[in-house]
Formats: sequence, C-alpha cells, structure tokens
Amino acid sequence: MHENLDPQESGNRSGREKSREAPRSRPAPDREVPLTNRRTPAAVQAWLDGDLPEAAVRDGDMEQHVDFWKHVERETRARRHMRTPVHVYQQIMDALPQTTPRVITPWWRRPLEVTPSTALAVTAGLLAAGMLLGAAVLRLR
Repeated sequence: MHENLDPQESGNRSGREKSREAPRSRPAPDREVPLTNRRTPAAVQAWLDGDLPEAAVRDGDMEQHVDFWKHVERETRARRHMRTPVHVYQQIMDALPQTTPRVITPWWRRPLEVTPSTALAVTAGLLAAGMLLGAAVLRLR
C-alpha cells in the first residue's frame, strides 16, 4: 500500500499522528534569512562603474553601500594574492594519474543500452524496410 506523503492533505490519519504535526502557521527558523527588496542606489552603481568620485556617493544612506563595496574590494584584493601551499599543490599533483587513462573494455564489448525511443525508431525502420522489400518482390512476379 502506498502512503500519502503530501503534507498539505490531511487524509485519514489517527489522532496521535495529527498531534505530532507542526502547526500550519509557524515562524521561520533562525537559519532562514529574509530577503529584502533593498537595491544599490544608482549613484553607488555609477561610482562602482567609475563614473562618479567616491566623495559624491559618501552621503547618508549610501555610505553603508560604499563601505560594503570597499570591504568587498579589500577582501578580493587579499584573496587574489593568496597562494596554494606547496604541500597542497604537491598532493594534487600526486593524485593525478601518471599515464593517460585507458578504456577498460573496447566499445564493441560494452553493454548496449537501448532507450524506448531508440527501440521504437529501429522497429519502425525495420518494418518500413520489410514493407519495401515485400513490395519489390511482389512487383517482380
């Protein structure tokens, strides 16, 4: 028998199962971050594009946007200069195979996988070829 796994339907559940259910209107868990419709102002976008000087956008509400993008720039610059440690680089290189990987079995010995659409197309083609061959034999008589 199949169980109804749809959480929206109440179905025929016992009272014990219904008591274990979470309430329908529960608050969002702590790990969920609500999305806001805040957008970066056009002046900050122009500053990011290089069209405006920084002094023109360091104004009230836009200052926090400028500080954010300055922080992103500092972090990006620091990460650009990071290098992979030598021992990690060596572990990666040691894990790579020394020779070119070979196919274990040749293509003609591999199992043939036929999808239903391929089987249908082959069947239709063989049927059409059989009909053409039958028609040609009947014309020769």
